[in-house]
Amino acid sequence: KYRKMAPTTKLGLLERLALNLGVVYRYHAAQFPRRKELLKNILLRELKPPTLAELPAIKRDFQALEKALQSQAYRNLTVKEALVYTAVFVEVICWFFVGEIIGRRNHTGYLVPSNYVSKKTRAEHAAIDPRDSNILPPVTPKYAKYE
Repeated sequence: KYRKMAPTTKLGLLERLALNLGVVYRYHAAQFPRRKELLKNILLRELKPPTLAELPAIKRDFQALEKALQSQAYRNLTVKEALVYTAVFVEVICWFFVGEIIGRRNHTGYLVPSNYVSKKTRAEHAAIDPRDSNILPPVTPKYAKYE
């Protein structure tokens, strides 16, 4: 009466993840051209440097900001306005740090070769007379007995 079926096996975590990622990819694949065009428009309009025609307006805005800081107009801001201005300031600072990381091509610091010596240090070292005993204190052995 009952038909025997092959035993089913439970899918592992990676197998389930692979199946679900395929579904997500197929869902979003249709959106790729639209998102690419949107990103292109954002890059062309929002991240371009200012034109020469926009420079006077930028100068006026900075002068207005300076005047507002001198007259302490920021004391009259509502909490909501202050939070918006703070968020914009934090965003500008974050973009600055992202630009620094991109410029360095490293997120921890500038990559400097271990054998690098600057020109200034080389010149200072060349000017030192090795017979001058006042430059460096005498080196004592690590386990020297002091008498």
